[in-house]
Amino acid sequence: MYKLQEILDKNIWNNFIINSNVTFYSFLQSWEWWEFQELSRKTIIRYWIYKDTKLIWVFLLIKINAKRWNYYFIPHWPIIKWNFFIILNEIIDELKTLAILDNMSFIRFNSPITNTIENKNKFKKLKFINAPMHEHAEDTNILDLTISETELLNNIKKKDRYYINRAIKEGVEIRIDNKIDHIEKLIEMHQTHAHRNNWKRTYSAFSIDFIKNLYKVFWSNISTISASYKWKTESILMTIKFWKTCVYYIAASDIKNPKFSPNYLCQWEAIKKAKRDECTTYNFWWVSPDNNPKHPIAWVTKFKRKFWGYDYSLLHAQDLILSHKYWLNWLVETTRRINRWYYYKKPE
Repeated sequence: MYKLQEILDKNIWNNFIINSNVTFYSFLQSWEWWEFQELSRKTIIRYWIYKDTKLIWVFLLIKINAKRWNYYFIPHWPIIKWNFFIILNEIIDELKTLAILDNMSFIRFNSPITNTIENKNKFKKLKFINAPMHEHAEDTNILDLTISETELLNNIKKKDRYYINRAIKEGVEIRIDNKIDHIEKLIEMHQTHAHRNNWKRTYSAFSIDFIKNLYKVFWSNISTISASYKWKTESILMTIKFWKTCVYYIAASDIKNPKFSPNYLCQWEAIKKAKRDECTTYNFWWVSPDNNPKHPIAWVTKFKRKFWGYDYSLLHAQDLILSHKYWLNWLVETTRRINRWYYYKKPE
């Protein structure tokens, strides 16, 4: 017998994630992420599922209220210790009942399960369809940090190591701290970078409040790292750590010296910082599903893959339709995806 119940204890939640030994996890699954959602004025519910008296599942349910439709969003969840689809099949009717009572048009799962035909067909059997648009990273690139720093550096191609070594030789300065002026510099450069690349229709800046709220809730696990040359900041980024995984989440650059692009050294210092913090994986987050130069994020994907991580593909977001209003959302998101030239990796 499976029992769905709200969870209110931070330690139980985070300890469950930490001790689950799951293949893929990130800060999106932490208790702090729901605190961030609440600061962003989202309504959230944290659920746990018991089998008899044993905790076997936890997931975060976010209520998204839009002008024309409402829906439940479950980001990179659920975290499981038991068979994913057996339990989902047991609780889906209860979730649907909750959603209908809340006047939701659909339920969207952005699950942390691998992108396989088998998993896709199991969702299809439960009457889910492909979401028209992603909401979080689905194709990612992950670097194993369990090897030595020397091995990590040697795995990078010689021509790319050159940029790192040249930047050091040229006296590029690295700064790692969360002082107010450093955070403000990240926000300023991120906004400028987004505006500069807006013609591509693929890059939207996070709002100032969004970034500041991240610092509020993840303060002790967030790092701001920048690279400057002759007192000019040319590269800056933010990473967020949860347990043994560090995610490269926000970045911006204004490169004036491409011959020794400080981007490379800045990223390398972020990787070293994650290793010093005892992380076992460094997640470069969102990458394109292939090497197609026409994909909207091909330019940044090429850079991320130079650090010799491996690609990891999650199943594309799945929607369970509860109302005819869903199709208006489907039309809007499909149009947006086409206009931004996105496409997704097919399950294998």
